[in-house]
Amino acid sequence: MHHICSGKSGLTIAAFAGFAFGAPAENAQFALFDGFEDETIGLIDGQDGWDSSGGENSVVVDPWDPTNQVMYVPSSSSTLHKSMLAEHLAVLDGTAKMMFFRMCVAEKQTFSVGVSPMSHPSEYSDFGPEIGMANSAQNLDVRVWDDDEGNYENVTNLTADNWYNVWLYVDADQNVYRLWMNNTPGADASPDDLLMDESGDDTFEFRVGDSSSFITFYIKTSGGSSGTNFGPVYFDDIYVELSEGVNLTNPTTGCVVDLNGDGIVDLGDISVFTTGFLAGDPVADLTGDGVLDLYDVTAFVLLFLAGCP
Repeated sequence: MHHICSGKSGLTIAAFAGFAFGAPAENAQFALFDGFEDETIGLIDGQDGWDSSGGENSVVVDPWDPTNQVMYVPSSSSTLHKSMLAEHLAVLDGTAKMMFFRMCVAEKQTFSVGVSPMSHPSEYSDFGPEIGMANSAQNLDVRVWDDDEGNYENVTNLTADNWYNVWLYVDADQNVYRLWMNNTPGADASPDDLLMDESGDDTFEFRVGDSSSFITFYIKTSGGSSGTNFGPVYFDDIYVELSEGVNLTNPTTGCVVDLNGDGIVDLGDISVFTTGFLAGDPVADLTGDGVLDLYDVTAFVLLFLAGCP
């Protein structure tokens, strides 16, 4: 039985100004990693680069929005991962990237989500940044692993059947991560959305991978009978920032590659980009750095292939 998760927002791409620990992020630009619209309803294993084993992790129709598809992860023990390296969206060692995804929990279950330096992670100890939940918790408590403390730290609790926007800052230079969360559809994050543990700490050390690149988006679940373990948890709208720095905007609103403003992405937008690029028109400056170069071409191709509704 699928639970209804409310608070759906559109599946789109956006270019926004970000914020890097007190300074705007240069060339802020989210790129879609997966929105599950290109997959076929059914088991996700083998679809669009996803590797799933153990549970019936699937692409399903969003119970709240019949026009949308999401990833359904039940409570049985499983692993689920997809290469960020293959999508050219890995967080390389010595760099920092913002990530965004939406998450909805129906009932308690044990799971973790994050990124890994391993190409085929299978254990909880394979996470770098790790966000999750334990079925033994009293409420729908969100916890993070903080290697500085050597254990999990609770940072907030969720309301069942609500979609939450999650921003994850992965700093593979300083080997730490930070987390923001709210449940307002399409809303950006504010400073008040920054999560911290009971001691007020808002910066957490990786579980593994201090000298590594983070190349895999990774989800792990555990079944068992120690308390309620019903689930499921849903995921949607996974994005990765193309530039470094913190970007607290919500990438599920707007469409940066609809360059002619007709509401669709097609050959007309390719024509506008090409003409603008050759003419030195700022319309083709998709990285926002004031220079037209191959970085703008790369950004356009990634965003065009991701598409808009």
